[in-house]
Amino acid sequence: MTKILKVFVQNMLLRRRFPRSVINNGAFADRASVLGDFSVLFRDATLVQSDLGAYSYVQSGSLICNAEIGKYCSIAGDVSIGLASHPTHFVSSSPVFYDNSQPLPKFFVSGRKYLESVPRTIIGADVWIGQGVMIKAGIKIGVGAVIGAGSIVTKDVAPYVIAAGNPCKIIRHRFSEEVVNRLLDSHWWQLSDKRLEKLAHLFLDPLRFLDELEHSRC
Repeated sequence: MTKILKVFVQNMLLRRRFPRSVINNGAFADRASVLGDFSVLFRDATLVQSDLGAYSYVQSGSLICNAEIGKYCSIAGDVSIGLASHPTHFVSSSPVFYDNSQPLPKFFVSGRKYLESVPRTIIGADVWIGQGVMIKAGIKIGVGAVIGAGSIVTKDVAPYVIAAGNPCKIIRHRFSEEVVNRLLDSHWWQLSDKRLEKLAHLFLDPLRFLDELEHSRC
C-alpha cells in the first residue's frame, strides 16, 4: 500500500468513526483518541491518545499527545501539546541508548531502559492557544485562558488569563475576579446546543450573558 493510499484509508476510517467531525486530508488520530461532535482536525494535525472536545479545532501541523482538550478550544498551527522529557542523568539523552520503541532507524539497546510515564495534559474549555506554542506534558490550562503565539508553557495556567512568553507568564486577566468566578460557576460550556442558541446573542456582553443565565436558572 502506497503512503498516499494509506493516508486516504486512515482519513476514511476516521470519518466513519467520527461522522459529526471534520477531518481534513492528512490529519491523523490514533485509535486511543476521541473526537467530540463538530470538532475539526486541519491538514496534518495529529492526535495521539488524546480527547478533543466538541466544537474544538486543531490547525495544521499541530501535535497533541496524551492530552484532554475541552470544548470550544481554538488551537492554532504548529502547536505541540504533551512534550515528553528525556533523561538527563544518563550518559546521553538520546533515545538510541535507552528506548528502542522510538521511530528511529538504529539503537544500541534492546528494550526500554527509561520508563518514565508521561502525565496527561489537561486543557480546559474555551482555551485559545496561539501559533507555535509548546506545552510540557502534565500541564493544566484553565478554562478561558489565552496562550500567546510562540510561548513555551512549563507551569499550570489559571483560568481566564492571557499568558505569553518563554517561559510563559501571565500578562493580564481577561475579566475581573467577580466575573471570572461567575463564569466558572456557570459551567456554560456544558449547556446544551439548544440553550446556547438562545443565549448566543449575549456572548458579546459577559455581564448580560451571566445575568440572563443566572436569572433563567432561578
